[in-house]
Amino acid sequence: MSNHRNTDSLRPFFEPGSVAVIGASRTPGKGGYNIIENLLRLGYPGKIYPVNPRAKRILGLAAYPELKNTPEPPELALIVLPPSLVLKSLEECVARGVRAVIIESAGFGEMDEPGARLEKRIARMAERAGIRVMGPNSVGTINSDGHFDTSLGRLNRLFLPKGDIRQGTVGFIGQTGLFTGVYLPLVNSEIGISKIACLGNKCDVDESDMLEYFGEDPRTKIIAMYLESIKDGQRFLGLSRRIVREKPIIVLKSAVTEGGARASGTHTGSIAGEDRVYDAAFRQSGIIRVGSFEQLWDVARAFVYAPLPRGNRVAIINLAGSGCVTAVDACVRSGLRIAELTPATRAKIKTVYPDWWRVRSPVDVWTAVEASGFEATYTTVIRAVLEDGGVDAVVVIMAAVDWVPGKDVPTLFTDIKKDFPHKPIMAVSPLGDRKIYLRMCQGFQEMGIPSYTSDESAIVSLAALCRYQQYLLHAD
Repeated sequence: MSNHRNTDSLRPFFEPGSVAVIGASRTPGKGGYNIIENLLRLGYPGKIYPVNPRAKRILGLAAYPELKNTPEPPELALIVLPPSLVLKSLEECVARGVRAVIIESAGFGEMDEPGARLEKRIARMAERAGIRVMGPNSVGTINSDGHFDTSLGRLNRLFLPKGDIRQGTVGFIGQTGLFTGVYLPLVNSEIGISKIACLGNKCDVDESDMLEYFGEDPRTKIIAMYLESIKDGQRFLGLSRRIVREKPIIVLKSAVTEGGARASGTHTGSIAGEDRVYDAAFRQSGIIRVGSFEQLWDVARAFVYAPLPRGNRVAIINLAGSGCVTAVDACVRSGLRIAELTPATRAKIKTVYPDWWRVRSPVDVWTAVEASGFEATYTTVIRAVLEDGGVDAVVVIMAAVDWVPGKDVPTLFTDIKKDFPHKPIMAVSPLGDRKIYLRMCQGFQEMGIPSYTSDESAIVSLAALCRYQQYLLHAD
């Protein structure tokens, strides 16, 4: 890899000392306004140079008619201009000595053949000049630690009106603006963010570049990706095999059908590969593949909050017999085994049931709840199964209701979690009251227990933890 294409060349996308916004706007809601507003709101400590030939000041900052008029060459330039003006703007960035450029303008290879030709010219110019370009059709980057956000959406009006970007351990890489847009409130509140990179059309910076950068980033412990195509499969898989030994890599690979491939071609100009090849290559490289954005968040949440299990033997605790059946089905589909409970464990569980009840695995607890109450039942049963050497993890299914008046349900798990820190506990709170669920979810995750709305989501996520652990155990 040439010097201008090493991981240090990618640093300005996340922690530049100065930023120029080319196409800065005085109109709220426009991209060139939102970017500056977001940087100011987050308290970005670097210098911001709005570039607009018709403005003197934008959001209290001095504006400059051209890039050459800024007091210094910015480390990073953000281009938010019509596509016909982008090439000239990039030439000005080259002349000014800019190190990195994000082209947030659309209308290139994802649009038509003339746009694709223009995109190729941008790529050739970047290569000759030795600068890095993300995009075009990118939606920017986020670095929570650096109070840095170059995305087009308005944080204070649309996506995070009540809070700021929360530092976390998950880095998101993708060919989508959803990470910095509509999904931002969810991942921010439930998972946390280390960094986000929206790659766009990948004329220069691609998924392998970002994978390598996130692999070396000390604040990123988990890597989550949305990909429509992979430019250099050999490099990507080679990096994955190395990085996955230290950090899990979760990938949502789309464009797996003929229709999806056509949609991908009109979205980012990419071409879908053979899905079976991707599937096999991902498994061999230790990559956790998921099938939807919801699963991407679910699995990432499991890696954030739960320890890796020693094996795949799962104890299911459920309010209803029907829920036990559906949970078993989900375990079978996901490659997990229902744990066989020892006679000693069954005896401990039996203490909260009527004499006539026969304890089985999975454990249907409704009769015990009627006999002994919710608190005594759940704490007794959960502790009993976790003490069983034949149980590697437990999925606890309850409803989002006020089971214990005056007491939050997650507090019942505090001592249990402390006593069994190395066994995953997956909390599931379906149905019930949504406000109570959100309170329960926050309480569980604050103590290191991932929380879900369905047993299927929790079990798929637990299976991902198991597959990753097995890969690490058997990796060369």
